[in-house]
Amino acid sequence: MGPAPADAGRGLEPESGLFRRHTWRSSGHMLGMDVHACAAARAEQYLDGVLEAGHVLTVEPGLYLPPDDLTLPPELCGIGVRIEDDLVVTEDGARLMSSALPRTASAIETWMGELPA
Repeated sequence: MGPAPADAGRGLEPESGLFRRHTWRSSGHMLGMDVHACAAARAEQYLDGVLEAGHVLTVEPGLYLPPDDLTLPPELCGIGVRIEDDLVVTEDGARLMSSALPRTASAIETWMGELPA
């Protein structure tokens, strides 16, 4: 038996920690030959590093709902959503490399419907 249901407002309060149950991944990582999902990436250049022009990274918040979480409505159990954007750091900020991708549910559905079967 899972934990008691919690209201959405309480789940978003940082001190509750409830939101952590559904965000299993970090919010992003560097991209490249030696860092993409690489456990051996050098911490001084990766986790503790400073972003510099030319670095490429992904920003990918994810929400993953366990199939057996009794605090969720049954129709939401077992689904996951991750939105990924890839950025290249520039001298004056960053360039969003995935800016041409559809952003709304209807635009994504239209795009998917146009793909060859």
